[in-house]
Amino acid sequence: MSGMFIGLTKDEFSKRPNDNEFPKTISVTAGGKIMERTVRTGIVIDAPPERVWAALVGFGGHAAWNPCLRRIDGQAKPNHSLRITIRFGWLPPIRFRARIDRFSRNEILGWRAAFFLGLLTGRHWFELQPLDAGKTLFIHAETFSGALSSPFLALLSGIIRQSYDAMNRALKVIVEQK
Repeated sequence: MSGMFIGLTKDEFSKRPNDNEFPKTISVTAGGKIMERTVRTGIVIDAPPERVWAALVGFGGHAAWNPCLRRIDGQAKPNHSLRITIRFGWLPPIRFRARIDRFSRNEILGWRAAFFLGLLTGRHWFELQPLDAGKTLFIHAETFSGALSSPFLALLSGIIRQSYDAMNRALKVIVEQK
């Protein structure tokens, strides 16, 4: 499933999709004006959530396997500050600070960061949903909001999605090797 979905409710957005049915971009509207846009990707990993979580929060090891989140300094704890270096494809690395605002061990990790004097805000998160046979549905998403969110994603949503998919595949490989 791909394309843009206008006016999805929070419940519709959070329903667990089938393994390969991830909406690529979702827009939430208010009075016909786009307020938020979400890039959402996912992959099934042949390992339990605890193993996926260990690799995800092992921030010191990201440089060795993660083509997107090249460096994360800080601790995976609620309300902790992180320093992150992210790379989208061929673009130069972007360094920024974020604060963990979503945290439930082995289930969800997310942070929020503001860019361009708050004209663009990103809420980045990972969800780990247990599946049968010891597998995990790994959801990787980010919601962009603010005055610059529409032009930002008009230019970069494709490369952001590709970068998130590349990270998902790399996480799958590193976790399934253990």
